[in-house]
Amino acid sequence: MLEVEAKKTGDPSFHSAYILPANEPERERLNQQSRFMTKAVFGGKLISTQTNISPGDEILESATGTGIWLLDLARELPTPVSLTGIDISSRLFPTNYPSNVIFSSQSVTSLPESWSNKFNLINQRLLTGALTKEQWPNALSELYRVLKPGGWIQLMETGPTPKMYSGPKMRRMVDSWASLYRLRGLVTDIQDILEQLLSEAGFVEVKKQTVPLPLSPGREDYEEHKKNIVGFFLAAKQPFLMTGQFESETEFDEALKEMQDEWNSSSQCWWEWAVFHAKKKENTEGM
Repeated sequence: MLEVEAKKTGDPSFHSAYILPANEPERERLNQQSRFMTKAVFGGKLISTQTNISPGDEILESATGTGIWLLDLARELPTPVSLTGIDISSRLFPTNYPSNVIFSSQSVTSLPESWSNKFNLINQRLLTGALTKEQWPNALSELYRVLKPGGWIQLMETGPTPKMYSGPKMRRMVDSWASLYRLRGLVTDIQDILEQLLSEAGFVEVKKQTVPLPLSPGREDYEEHKKNIVGFFLAAKQPFLMTGQFESETEFDEALKEMQDEWNSSSQCWWEWAVFHAKKKENTEGM
């Protein structure tokens, strides 16, 4: 079942345009994706901001999914640090986790009022396939509100507007991805505008880092990265078919294979991932 229906959250107007399933294969894919991104994009660091975490601090992960990032972080940090994971759906939440970890079904566009100035650090990755153009500013405003003055947020995003294509086969798949986003009201270029949106939400010291990862054979992390990208397309196959860009499932599968063949024949194919760090102003009152 796809996460495309309205959810019962603190925001009754919230509609999720999320394009991916919530099942056991997707749990495994998300876990593998999270650990690959931590290794390849963040250099093996779960926390990549200037934050110094101390006992008693609180950390929030928005769009926690399976909670794998929080669970990995729990193994690195002392127990007195409180870890909270939120997601629009609880179906992928883990069933076993440490006592200092909490999971809650919440909409990032309407977080609890009691959470104002609560968290020292916020982590959020890949909401590109969930938030509409109208929802992004509201979500960032809420994340700013619940962050403590002087606290940091770290985000990672991408989207169907890569700077480099391997050729027409990859362009076809990426253009169909963009069509799916437009059909759902999602943002195709969030990685290009998020820096500005963070500043408009009140964040300071906003920095963006673009991390290109290879899709060409013979390069480090190639196979794992390819598996990650192909896994996304396979997980989102049914929404792709709904766009009318492919006449059948067979045509979609063939197009996906042709894209991989194109990667294998190229020596200069990359996909870009954008990492953002930003800080809430010190001593902010009333937020």
